[in-house]
Amino acid sequence: MRDYATVSPQFWLGKTGRELRNAGAEAQVVAFYLMTSPHANMLGLYYLPVLYLAHETGLGLEGASKGLKRAIEAGFCSYDEQSEMVWVHEMAAYQVGRSLKPGDNRCAGVRNEYASLPENPFLPDFFARYQDDFHIVIKRESERGFKGASKGLTSQDQDQEQDQEQNKNKSDSKNAPNRTDDDPSDEIQLAFEKIFWPAGLRKIAKVKALPAFEKKYRVWKKFNNGPPDAFARMLADDIQLRLSTKVFGFDKLLPASYLNGERWNDERPGSDSMASESMDYDIPDGFRGG
Repeated sequence: MRDYATVSPQFWLGKTGRELRNAGAEAQVVAFYLMTSPHANMLGLYYLPVLYLAHETGLGLEGASKGLKRAIEAGFCSYDEQSEMVWVHEMAAYQVGRSLKPGDNRCAGVRNEYASLPENPFLPDFFARYQDDFHIVIKRESERGFKGASKGLTSQDQDQEQDQEQNKNKSDSKNAPNRTDDDPSDEIQLAFEKIFWPAGLRKIAKVKALPAFEKKYRVWKKFNNGPPDAFARMLADDIQLRLSTKVFGFDKLLPASYLNGERWNDERPGSDSMASESMDYDIPDGFRGG
């Protein structure tokens, strides 16, 4: 968490500030929060689920969503629902500086921060905006097929339509080319469907959750060398623990948000009995050890 943040008086008086004021109080609160958020970095490009925004501003999901949408329309920021990354366009200029000299240590700090950012659709845009100010040489491109900067928030109805479309085309995916990875995709999907998906989170946006599950599993496997069902059971146990101890807002968390944010690494609630209790899930016979 940062110790301080710099917010210029122009936040209230500049062109964007006036547009935020015209957009309403929610937009002003959201914009000010994005500049001073405990989750933010000096680049203004960081991971921020809307649930965090709703809770920490006190606006609730409806007010936070409305305020974020208005802030986007005012040109203050961009938000991508798939990666849950926000980009406050001019934040790096206020937090770090403008037109720095190549030898300035702040340039190296920005370059290191930029290189370590998780994959998101704003990476090339950030480079285009700040390459001269901070002398960034290496341009990062998004590796996955992001749909670009979000101009609003995806509704649950849209996510459910995507889920239906995924189920409709499920049979076609079996004809896809074989993977070069040594873990067949059907084992990963089976662990996702039978263990992770019914573990207790809201059953929304499966089309986003499945690729997130696969991505996080492959990272986890490098360090643990376990099968997909072991990863899924670990997540399911963690979900059950946090739900049973009523961690604030956890019952409203979407599976994709849980996975992208690696929420199983959050500080665990103090419940020795739950932590030691073994959860019983409907695990396919092929997953059970001999």
